[in-house]
Amino acid sequence: MLKLIQSGLFGGHLFHVATKELVERYKACLEDIGLERTALTEFHIDGWGWSPEIAEERQDKQYLSHGSANPYSIIITPDQQQGSLYYPYHSFDWAIHYQVFDKYAKQIADITADRGLWFALDQDISAYRSPQDLLMVDVVKVQFKTVGNLITAAREQRELVRTYFDKPMAWADRELREKISASGKQHGDLRFRSLEVLPFPYSDIRAFYSTAFDGLYVLRDTVVGKPVLILENNSSAVSGELQHAHVEFNLNDPALIGFLFSKGLVQHSYTHFQEVPELLDHQLDLLLANASLKLDKPVELIGLTDSKRRGLINTLQKKGLLGDDYFQLEEVRRALQRNEKVQAGGEALIRDHRSTR
Repeated sequence: MLKLIQSGLFGGHLFHVATKELVERYKACLEDIGLERTALTEFHIDGWGWSPEIAEERQDKQYLSHGSANPYSIIITPDQQQGSLYYPYHSFDWAIHYQVFDKYAKQIADITADRGLWFALDQDISAYRSPQDLLMVDVVKVQFKTVGNLITAAREQRELVRTYFDKPMAWADRELREKISASGKQHGDLRFRSLEVLPFPYSDIRAFYSTAFDGLYVLRDTVVGKPVLILENNSSAVSGELQHAHVEFNLNDPALIGFLFSKGLVQHSYTHFQEVPELLDHQLDLLLANASLKLDKPVELIGLTDSKRRGLINTLQKKGLLGDDYFQLEEVRRALQRNEKVQAGGEALIRDHRSTR
């Protein structure tokens, strides 16, 4: 993994954790969360604090959690504000990441000057036991902690000092003086540091994607009056049945796309693709790249001439590795370029959005 990152083949917008101080700071956060310390002496982390090398070391992409219902984020440098999120547990993790830095950029800079900050997504549930449990999650509380309880220590130290100045004859209160002295010796003067990082609720989760149960889409606000669950692992035994309190669909259920269209849950976005035509090119590249990985000898797309690209497409089609989605998207792109009415490709657009989530 490290060689891939160093060669530039993987890991854009990752932060390199290589100094002894930062490595120890990250390990201390893991331990504070109740997770095993890593044995690595250098690694990379994304904006959330997730490390591809540690995930590889543990053989567990969800190592930064106590199960899917209890994910954590570790922040050891303000530079993580610009980092990507390589393994979000939920689609709303991006929004939470932005809010954390928007609200507390100054505090993060102060705290991470000498230690790490971590936060938990408290969903008021200990574990997901079934996909239906995610229907109960309507708000997430973002709870912050620091190694050594620095946030709490600062709050207590300010209160002690305030009491000393406000209380008559406080100088004669030996116990109060000793508490102030002990706090100063242990933490230094915290009175004027920006350390107040308050928890906040995040409730924009009416529709989201979760990595729980091998991938799950949750749609709450629907015209059918029932929440909808879509399972990527196709494990639902009641896919498409409408008589229950909620509706479940397997991702490969042929009736899914028609259901989503008929209920207004998805729509064609041809205007958007006309305004940003390179998005279709990008999606075509992704489909082609995914198909080429199935060859005995994968082909690097970068640098392919037009003729070699057509040769690759022909090879993949003959081997049955390139689906109809690719050619439907080509039809959509051609129609949009000519300002013609799009006759086909809607379902392909939906499937492709899904695959490039």
